[in-house]
Amino acid sequence: MRMLFKMAATGIVLLCASVTTFAAESDVTLRIGSYGGTFTAVQKKFVGDLFTERTGIKVEYIDASPSTHLAKLVAARGREAPYDLVYLDGDVQNQAMSAGVLAKVDPRIVTNLKFVYPEILNKEGYSPGVILTSIAIAYNAEEFKSHGIPVPKSWADLWDPRLAGHVSVPSIENVMGRVFIIVAGKMVGAKETALDAAIDKIASLKAASYYVSSTALEAKFQSKDVWIAPWINGRAWGMALHGQPIEFVMPKEGGYADVGTLDVTAGSTHKAEAQAFLNFMLEPIPQLSLPYELKYGPANSLLASVLKAYPELSRQFPASPDDLAHLNQVDWGKFWPQYPHLLDLWNHKLLNQ
Repeated sequence: MRMLFKMAATGIVLLCASVTTFAAESDVTLRIGSYGGTFTAVQKKFVGDLFTERTGIKVEYIDASPSTHLAKLVAARGREAPYDLVYLDGDVQNQAMSAGVLAKVDPRIVTNLKFVYPEILNKEGYSPGVILTSIAIAYNAEEFKSHGIPVPKSWADLWDPRLAGHVSVPSIENVMGRVFIIVAGKMVGAKETALDAAIDKIASLKAASYYVSSTALEAKFQSKDVWIAPWINGRAWGMALHGQPIEFVMPKEGGYADVGTLDVTAGSTHKAEAQAFLNFMLEPIPQLSLPYELKYGPANSLLASVLKAYPELSRQFPASPDDLAHLNQVDWGKFWPQYPHLLDLWNHKLLNQ
C-alpha cells in the first residue's frame, strides 16, 4: 500500500505547481461542515493538516448530517455563513443549489478540475463529486450462518421473517434512507413521482431501529441487535476490515450510486482560501486517503491506473465512473418535490408504530 502512495506522488508534482499560495502565517480559519466520525478524522489528517502545513490557513471541522448543514446555511442566508465549505451528498447539493447558499467553483483557483472525471462534474459550475460511494446491503455473516439464513441476494431479503426484530432502516434524514424509499417503491411498482406506497412497504418491515447516523448503526451491529441494513460501502467495509463479521453485498436488482461534494458556501468571507482548499482536496494524496482509509472512490482520474493495480482494494468501492454506471441512479428532481409529504408519512407511519 505504501507503493500506491509513491506511485501517486508522480501526479502530485504536476498538481502542486498550480496551488494558490498564501502567507505562511495566516489568521484565516476555514470552517468546514463535515460528515463526522472516522470521515472527519481522516480528512483532518490527510487534508486539513496538510493544507495548513502548506498554506498556514487553519481548518476547523464541524460535524453534522448534510441535511443539518443545509438547514443551517439556509437559516443564515444573507449573513455570514456558519461554514466556508461543506461536504454534502449529491442529492442535498441539488437542494442547496436551489436555495442559493453555494458558490460556484472558480476554475482559476480550482485548477485540478481538469483531472476530475467528466461524468461527475457539476453542469451548473458548482463542486464536482469529490467522493464516489455505493449503497447496498450490509449484514452480519456470523448471525446469518448460525441461524441458517442464506446470504442476502435481493433487496426483498430484508423482509425475510427470520430477520424480524434485527433489521435497521436508514432514516429519511440521510441519503441512504431516501435511496431505500426508492428501492421500496420499485418493489411495489410505485411511480418515481408518487412514492406513498413505498412508505407502507417499509412500515411492513417493522424495523428494530431507524438509524440517523452510520456511527449509530455500527453500535447496533457490534451489539448484534442488528443483523442486516441498507448501508453505504465505506462504513460496512470499515467494520469488516477491523475484524467485525460484516459483509457488504450488491443485491441482484443492483446497488445505488452516490457522490459526495465539497462546496464553497455563498456566505463565506474567505472564498479564495476555500476554493484553494477544494483544489487541494482534489490532489492525489488527499484523494488517496478516500480508498486507503475510508473505502470510498476518488474523483481524480490520475488515480485510475494506480487503483487498477490493486483489485482487492478497488472492489470495495466505485473506483471509476464505469463502476458508477453499473449502479442504479436516482433522479432526485423527481424525489425532492415529494419530500415534505413523504416526511410526514414517514413520521406518522414508521416512527409512531
